[in-house]
Amino acid sequence: MKRRDFIVNSLLTLGGTVLLNGCKFGGKETQKNAGSKVLTRKFQGKDMPLLSLGCMRLPTDANGQIDMAHFEKMVEYAMQRGVNYFDTAYMYHKGESETAVGNVLSNYKRESFYLVSKNPLRALTSKADVRKIFEEQLKKCRTDYFDLYMAHNMSRLTIDNYRNYDVYEQLLKFKEEGKIRHVGFSYHDDAEFLEPVVNEHPWEFCMMQLNYLDWYVKDFKKHYEIITKAKTPIITMEPLRGGGLTKLTGSAKAVIADEAPQDTQASFGLRWAASKENVFTVLSGMSSLEQVQENVETFTNYRPFTKKEAEIADKVADILQRQGEINCTGCKYCQDCPRGIDIPMFFLAYNEYKSTGNPDNLLKCYNQTSPFHRPDRCIKCKLCNEHCPQLLDIPPLLEMIDETIKTLKISEVK
Repeated sequence: MKRRDFIVNSLLTLGGTVLLNGCKFGGKETQKNAGSKVLTRKFQGKDMPLLSLGCMRLPTDANGQIDMAHFEKMVEYAMQRGVNYFDTAYMYHKGESETAVGNVLSNYKRESFYLVSKNPLRALTSKADVRKIFEEQLKKCRTDYFDLYMAHNMSRLTIDNYRNYDVYEQLLKFKEEGKIRHVGFSYHDDAEFLEPVVNEHPWEFCMMQLNYLDWYVKDFKKHYEIITKAKTPIITMEPLRGGGLTKLTGSAKAVIADEAPQDTQASFGLRWAASKENVFTVLSGMSSLEQVQENVETFTNYRPFTKKEAEIADKVADILQRQGEINCTGCKYCQDCPRGIDIPMFFLAYNEYKSTGNPDNLLKCYNQTSPFHRPDRCIKCKLCNEHCPQLLDIPPLLEMIDETIKTLKISEVK
């Protein structure tokens, strides 16, 4: 029996009872857990599962369509174990996520789960669009109300639409109509811009990117402190950085394996995110039943993050920063590129090369891509920049990748 399995089984034998510190601004402390369901934290008097299921990276079939049978199994397993919080959005899976979520959750009593969606600020062209899109979302999700609803992707790029079309005031109107329970926003910009945004209205919550790498790389520690000072509860997104923190290699992988042997890379990252006391749920974009099972185990048999483990996280973050990887989470908001460049694919392959020193996959991606859709075909239109929630300047990065590939290919010839 593996050491991890032995520890889990031992916890189950003992009843797995643990107590986690509660959300500072969410009310009472987290409930005790007897090893059958994930832990919960209080939010506005409600018991929220500490793990929630993000529906941006659902399983897909060979044609790129959402694999509904697989998704149904994921939801069934999650619901049975207390993961009853489902986060979707208007643009996820090219507009199909909300419909998929609505179809699957229609098999359950509405009061048995929390349903969350978002207003696509970038897509708005008029004040009327706010209600029009909202009503469309309700229909797609087959519901009469959303438990939580957000102004999506608040940033310098979207703030004019947000203010010009009275988005906040309209969301409050929907709440008065009983169609929204709690109003919040998701954030994708720097700390300087965040402070006036979070204090502009009495928000009930904020969703922000939070993981042990971006805590330093993007100074999200400062974001967290600003939101916490405003006494606004937090939902974490990208706790595993789009899965990147589950694919560690080399010395970063060795540090977790040697110094945190009870954890997988995923459980280590999720536990770090949950260790922040103003977080009331950790949103994980799960793509398979196996991921749901592993993550549920992490939050069912939860071990509070220790000071020693925080030092380990700092060490891994330092290693990753020195590797020079691109800060891409693979959200695919930059698609579709007008030149057909698969930007996330090349970024992922480049990051793998930087972390391992092995260029095989990067060269494979290049060789198997049509010459018309390779990084050097970028026309620097910067449409991708306008959609990137990580605020990356993508064209220069594509140019860097192209130069790297050409250097590698020259080396191959020599």
